[in-house]
Amino acid sequence: MKMKNYDVIYPDPLPAGVILEKNIMVPMRDGVKIAIDIYKPAVGKGPWSVILAYSPFPKERSFESAKPAFYCPNGYVCVQSAERGIGFSQGQFSFHGVKAARDGYDMIEWIAGQPWCNGNVGMMGASGYGVMQWMTAPLNPPHLKALVVLATTDNYRGLCYPGGVLRKPFVLNLVSGIAQGAIWPGPVPGKEPPINVLAEIFANGEDGPFWWEHGGGWTRIDEIKAPVLNIVNVPNRLHAYYHLRSYADIKSPKKLVTTPWTNENYQPWIFETTSFNQYILRWLDHWLKGIDTGIMDEPEIAIYDNGTGAWRYENEYPLARTQWQKYYLHGKTSPQEAGGLISRTPPMERDKPEVYHNISLNTEMIAAYGIIGGPPESGTGQARFVVYTTPPLEEDLMVWGPVSFTLYASTTEEVTTDWSFFVKMGEMVPGGVPLNPVTGKPEIKPEVTDLWTPREVHIWSYGCLKAKFREVDEKMSRPGMPWHSFQRPADLKPDTVCEFQIELQPVFKTFKKGARIWLKIASDDALYSTWDSSSRYVARPLLPAKDDVYIYQDKKHPSHLLLPVIPDAPEIQPVKSPLRDAVPGAPRFTE
Repeated sequence: MKMKNYDVIYPDPLPAGVILEKNIMVPMRDGVKIAIDIYKPAVGKGPWSVILAYSPFPKERSFESAKPAFYCPNGYVCVQSAERGIGFSQGQFSFHGVKAARDGYDMIEWIAGQPWCNGNVGMMGASGYGVMQWMTAPLNPPHLKALVVLATTDNYRGLCYPGGVLRKPFVLNLVSGIAQGAIWPGPVPGKEPPINVLAEIFANGEDGPFWWEHGGGWTRIDEIKAPVLNIVNVPNRLHAYYHLRSYADIKSPKKLVTTPWTNENYQPWIFETTSFNQYILRWLDHWLKGIDTGIMDEPEIAIYDNGTGAWRYENEYPLARTQWQKYYLHGKTSPQEAGGLISRTPPMERDKPEVYHNISLNTEMIAAYGIIGGPPESGTGQARFVVYTTPPLEEDLMVWGPVSFTLYASTTEEVTTDWSFFVKMGEMVPGGVPLNPVTGKPEIKPEVTDLWTPREVHIWSYGCLKAKFREVDEKMSRPGMPWHSFQRPADLKPDTVCEFQIELQPVFKTFKKGARIWLKIASDDALYSTWDSSSRYVARPLLPAKDDVYIYQDKKHPSHLLLPVIPDAPEIQPVKSPLRDAVPGAPRFTE
């Protein structure tokens, strides 16, 4: 069955070697029909192995999954599908829900039964395409033979509420795009209006059943039987944290590839780079075609070092030889200094705390009353953040793996429901800005770079935590990966020192001799909203007069950065082409 096309423009002409069948309607177990596009090889009669791209985005968008121009000539059918209720598909969109996962199962089994399929189906894709792999694969469709995935396993912690703080600008952008896809291209028989995704996200400010059922792949990832090729773009503010954390929980055959930094959240770079696709092809040929490509004889882990520009194999992640090193905060020795010090030396018995002004309280109060414009300037002249740096490194420092920051702090604030911390870790190099080791050009600044980040700083790691969610589950925590349940919020009393363990972006970089590590702590950030549906400031409509935040760095309160330092070791074996060639500036295709 075919659906009306609404004059949607497809690539014309199609890439060489590709045949397209548009808007084929596939029945689900409840009778709802989902529209798919099928890209077939133009040469040969099949049957072929199939790569399914399944996401919450319109199927006509294919830039975060398999490119037909590459895979069809290599003997694969590429199927593009959206969740129910998106584009030409019937039903109601429900945001990575249980029905969507079941639809993924039904779609795989329908594909396997078609005469052009040899019964072997894989899934591939990043972001929403990856989240739907984590939701579908634990159901273990019989004909699902392999995954290629780059995506968070946790929509609460990864996408919408990292550290328990609402990532409001991103959420608004994501949901508006999904809503457009659900309404586009116009009336479709059997299609219903989507659920109110935005209201659901705002109503579920704590982790719980809604998030476990809508993108909570981490809860069942150990049930996946299909082999998993894990590709992690580091740093990546959406996907890297919990994809890497969940890697240890995958029990099926697996591999992990951490990719070079090229641009914030730009996963399409991976699927447009020829060498990456040649590597992925070896994985798919092994599991979907039974070809011995040698990929499973290679070490399990492949890491790209953003400081050296080189690939290296390892046998496990996190690395067994990791040396967890604490870098302690020390206060300024004089008011003229720009910031404090970070060093391996533990703090002294008495070290005066640093203090900054929590401007986010005024920002959110003004916004709550609909007043446009920035907050009034502090009459005290207090800073809105504090900064620390290491002395120049005396030798290269290889940092590979999870990073966390333990902070001791107090506040004079009387209402602390929204009190949050935003921590950023960067690099400063002598005489200029950090350069990409392969291209020789300045590194592209990540989105988390704000107006108060010095030009010479490149940020490599960052994280946040809402103070009321500070409780740590020690049983779920791992080195460098503190686990917060985000279920039992507890307000803080003013002028009371508390410990906060903040998870930061994993880092895969060698910091060169002479470089300095830079750290910033603040309580506001333009990419987040500390005010959410549980805020109590609406109930107390007075601009807070007390908004000092104290950062402690003494023997009793040893605030510190925890880094996974990797000692040198003999190379297991060299990384060969095509993966060795997957570096910044590598050849790409866009069809």
